[in-house]
Amino acid sequence: MNIIDGKEPHVGVVTVSADRTLTEMQQLEAMAAKLLETARKLPAGPVSRDILKEIGKFPVRIEALKAKGK
Repeated sequence: MNIIDGKEPHVGVVTVSADRTLTEMQQLEAMAAKLLETARKLPAGPVSRDILKEIGKFPVRIEALKAKGK
């Protein structure tokens, strides 16, 4: 489910297909929440800001996947 792109040491890409189950979507939402919680503990700076920005996009992506699966 998680694929680390290798370009940045702390930035990953989450890819899922549109046929994921509700449980899998809930798991993605929980992982995104945990990532956000962890990222907020990082020292302030441009790297942590970029990470927070990327993680902030996850809920929109997850909702798009849910809509696609309906």
